[in-house]
Amino acid sequence: MIADQRARVRLAQLHLYVDVHRNDRYVAPVLAVIAALLLSHWVPVSWALGWLVLELLIIAHYLWVYRRFKRADPPPSEERRWANRIALAHGAHMLAWSSLVVWAWQPGDFGNLMFVMLVHVGLISLTVSMSNAHLRLLWLDMTFPVLALIAPPLLEPSGFNLGLSLFGISFCALMVLVGRQINAATTEAIELRQRNEQLIQELHSQATRDALTGLINRRYLLETGTRLLQQRHRSGEPLALLIIDLDHFKRINDQHGHLGGDEVLVAVVGTCAQHVRAGDCFGRLGGEEFALVLPDTQLAQARDLAERLRSATAALAISLPGETIRPTNSVGLAMATDGDTTLSDLLRRADAAMYEAKAGGRNRVVCARPAGGSRADPVPA
Repeated sequence: MIADQRARVRLAQLHLYVDVHRNDRYVAPVLAVIAALLLSHWVPVSWALGWLVLELLIIAHYLWVYRRFKRADPPPSEERRWANRIALAHGAHMLAWSSLVVWAWQPGDFGNLMFVMLVHVGLISLTVSMSNAHLRLLWLDMTFPVLALIAPPLLEPSGFNLGLSLFGISFCALMVLVGRQINAATTEAIELRQRNEQLIQELHSQATRDALTGLINRRYLLETGTRLLQQRHRSGEPLALLIIDLDHFKRINDQHGHLGGDEVLVAVVGTCAQHVRAGDCFGRLGGEEFALVLPDTQLAQARDLAERLRSATAALAISLPGETIRPTNSVGLAMATDGDTTLSDLLRRADAAMYEAKAGGRNRVVCARPAGGSRADPVPA
């Protein structure tokens, strides 16, 4: 559980890292063009142009990787794989800029020195401010700028260049410490947000779900069913309602207690849920009675589903102390009509059909006649 929570935090950090760096598409190409124009003062134009083309390709590639990541919206388990892909793509960008210290620096040229140092200070500052969301990527992004600071005393050994490198490395260390502090604050905010989201989900589940079966509860079932019925009146699409009631459930409770009854309920619901479509509304009305609202469903389809639910329940064998329970259910089916002005009207007809199934011997499906019609239409087991 803790490992999963940490993975979700790291994934959220990676999303934040990518969201911040996607702003590069507005500025990075412009900076690259300006840098190439300045470079042409000290290096051959072909060198500056070659660097520019390479850098623009690198920018296009890592922005493409970012888009792929956002579209994929990967699970927490794939965070490390995507972090590695992003590290390679963006690391090439950091290497391209850091390489200027090695091949574009002109010893003894003060203007060139200012240009190179400005590039580095900007590179380090922007890296810390933009990459702090993901600590591992921050370290990787800082690697090439720090290594590049070793170049001046190697290319032109002198006390001044050595001091300049030490000063730059110290500045990098300070900026990394600042980045770590920002990362800690950002991580705390992400964790708090995720805990709040989880709490909201739990509260929503408690308010809408039946604790025993996991189905939606009566209140949410009636709200959803009313909305679907109203939608049916607007669109004219067929809508069916099943009332499902376990047979002889009181006897099971009396003989095996409420724990035994709960075990039977959970088994029956689990079996029925396997036949329910994603867009259907399956909920617990109370006790051993359930309702299934079927939008965009014709009578023949609803009858077929009701029969499958009945037969699947009858095929169960639930072992309880001293007895194997073979539950059955009675199903009442009603099709929505224009006469069903409220969900209560539709529920009343489906409930009457269900009681007719009980009276007819149980373990059967009975279809109610439309509002104003005659008797219901039984479908015997």
